[in-house]
Amino acid sequence: MTLRLFSAVTATLLALGIAGSAQAQPGRTAPVFDTWLVDCASTGACFSSSFTRNQSVWVDLRIVRDWRADAQPLLRLTTNTVLPQTGTLRFDVDGTTIESLPIEQLREIQAAVTSPPGFRPLGGEGFWYPTGAVTSTLLTALQTGQELTVHMPREGSAETVSVSIPLQGLKSGLLWLDNRQNRTGTASAIVSPGSEPPINAPHALPILAPEELPAEVSAIWHANRLCSSIDPTIFASLNAVRVPLEDGASLYIVPCGAPTAYNSPYVAIYAGKDGAARQVHVARMSESGPIATDLIYNARWVPADRQLISYFKGSGVGECGLWNRWVWNGTGLVLLEEASRKTCDNTEPDLSKWSNTWPLKNASK
Repeated sequence: MTLRLFSAVTATLLALGIAGSAQAQPGRTAPVFDTWLVDCASTGACFSSSFTRNQSVWVDLRIVRDWRADAQPLLRLTTNTVLPQTGTLRFDVDGTTIESLPIEQLREIQAAVTSPPGFRPLGGEGFWYPTGAVTSTLLTALQTGQELTVHMPREGSAETVSVSIPLQGLKSGLLWLDNRQNRTGTASAIVSPGSEPPINAPHALPILAPEELPAEVSAIWHANRLCSSIDPTIFASLNAVRVPLEDGASLYIVPCGAPTAYNSPYVAIYAGKDGAARQVHVARMSESGPIATDLIYNARWVPADRQLISYFKGSGVGECGLWNRWVWNGTGLVLLEEASRKTCDNTEPDLSKWSNTWPLKNASK
């Protein structure tokens, strides 16, 4: 066994020892408040969204907010129906019209709205709602209302299609966003603004191309397996990030090789303030005990908790596979939780019911 491998295994065992005493962790899936799903991207941009279907027409409404202190909440509407070049999009809350927007005007303002870095729009026709005071007015109405109805004109028809979106749970979802981004009690909070000045939320910075990697990090990335054998256009869509750490150091979460049908492999690389870089191995459990590995599948960084999530899917549905959670402790990634499901039966994924492989439920404390 080489010294390097011995060090990695030793670090793995120490990481497991620390993780065994970890406190209860957040759920394995994103929270849902009634019909409103909330989550954050690896960059720290967070959203609350509701997907509603009316027969063959669906609408996705989401409130998105970047991590910067001065970032304003954005509202995006996406639908699978084709909207005509002319007509009006109307928003009613509990029967009262809040805003009527000409579609021509809505299309014109899209270029003026800057999407949060790393934001991935849904398929379909999507629009950013006008920003600033107009968005604030609608958000206020949504928090106090029971139902939002979106009236949309149809291509080639004089009729409109209406989709009603329940608002129960939205306020709780927006409060979750405020809390995750450390905005509660500040002037930038959506739900209950306070007097404290806004601050940057926990975040990571997107990396859109391999050329953005520092030389030392790039050297490790190129030397590792087949990491660099990836189409640059694919790299840009895989949500690579740089996590700013203390004293000018950084943690890089970058894709390693081309993605397969269900899974995209990643590696973690630490770069100190002096520029020196090293690969970060992580602990996983095997049938014979803990092992050190370098690949992290479908990696997602959680800035608010400084945690890294891996979700290896055994099928396209994702009802089987391996799920891991690590936390950054200042020097490495400590395994907090691992769960697996071996049966691939095409059922709806429910990670909360997957069997724990770490920590062991019958382990002594």
